[in-house]
Amino acid sequence: MSDLSLHPDVVRGILRMRYGTMERFSENKGLKRYALRDFLRGQSSTAKPAVAKELGVTPDQLTISRNSTNVEFDSRLVKRRHRQNAEAR
Repeated sequence: MSDLSLHPDVVRGILRMRYGTMERFSENKGLKRYALRDFLRGQSSTAKPAVAKELGVTPDQLTISRNSTNVEFDSRLVKRRHRQNAEAR
């Protein structure tokens, strides 16, 4: 099986879509208050089994990386000019 490397914002988005808040996910899975936050920051692996199970992979397959290419931060192809600079095209 292949590894799954996700950006922390992608994991946050998935969990918020399914549970409403990350805190509700933590409560539902019996995690300590900051275990999920610390896992997404790379400071702890306590929440890794719960997150991996939620995503349908084994904990060994899941990695959290800020360098993941699965997130497009600037989705606009052409940035719009500010209205004051519209004449200066």
